[in-house]
Amino acid sequence: MLRDMATIAAECIKHPDRRAVWSQQLGKYVCPDTDEGWTVTLDHASRTHPPLSAQFKLVFGTAAGGTLLFVLLCVVLTLASGKEPPSLMTELIRGLFSLAQIGFGAVVGLLGGKRLNSDDG
Repeated sequence: MLRDMATIAAECIKHPDRRAVWSQQLGKYVCPDTDEGWTVTLDHASRTHPPLSAQFKLVFGTAAGGTLLFVLLCVVLTLASGKEPPSLMTELIRGLFSLAQIGFGAVVGLLGGKRLNSDDG
């Protein structure tokens, strides 16, 4: 399941602007509008791996990018504040870290939900 989730994440990062379906023969996601994609039928693809829409990829990319941004902000602000950060800075860092945690939950939920959805068909 983790490998499938990583495959979905990799496809979302590599080609965020196009729809993708799973090619059993190639063992990877392909665009249905390409020569490789013409050989894949949607019925077969939906039973093994879920098709990935451009909208799903946009939501995934936004959640992953936001999570990365908040983690980087936390690290930079923590390093910039020194050994004894003021209480306001500490609260700001905690708030940003909470946003990073929410983003991580969203990313894992998107990937896990998409993977589990393929088990239904």
